[in-house]
Amino acid sequence: MSGNTKLSWPVRTIDFEASSLEDGSYPIEVGVAVWPREDDPITVWSTLIRPTDDWRRFGHWSLASRKVHGIAMSELAGGAQPAEVAKALNETLGDGFVWCDGGAYDAHWLRTLFGAAGIRPSFILGNWAGLLRTLPERCRQRAMAAVEEAPPRHRAGADAEQLLRALAAGIAA
Repeated sequence: MSGNTKLSWPVRTIDFEASSLEDGSYPIEVGVAVWPREDDPITVWSTLIRPTDDWRRFGHWSLASRKVHGIAMSELAGGAQPAEVAKALNETLGDGFVWCDGGAYDAHWLRTLFGAAGIRPSFILGNWAGLLRTLPERCRQRAMAAVEEAPPRHRAGADAEQLLRALAAGIAA
């Protein structure tokens, strides 16, 4: 790692896939990647999220979004309940910053998920671009290039992992 790169370990990322990008959208998949420290492997966890009755009744489902992520509504019946997912996220991610690249969308889906679960997240969402700004210019450019070389797969676990792999490429000596 570059001598003047300072990261706070562990580094964690989160990504959501959702029912749509419209008002009333809800999370249908979440994925996280955790990099405990530089010499440790990155681990990835993801799960489909079973929509609540309110989400199905009042939420927005987009066929255009379905074409992007490839997740059918019928697959969500096998997903985990929001409370199970929220508890697992808190246990897996702990406290501190968890980085995402979806800005206000990810924040909305996180609030929607934890609101349905009736609990608070133990962690704080941080902006991926903000994390990159803490890196030296050379490292930041390598990380951004790595993200651009591997477009998102639009599956939550793979996309969360991609962000950490890009960071690893950015800080590689």
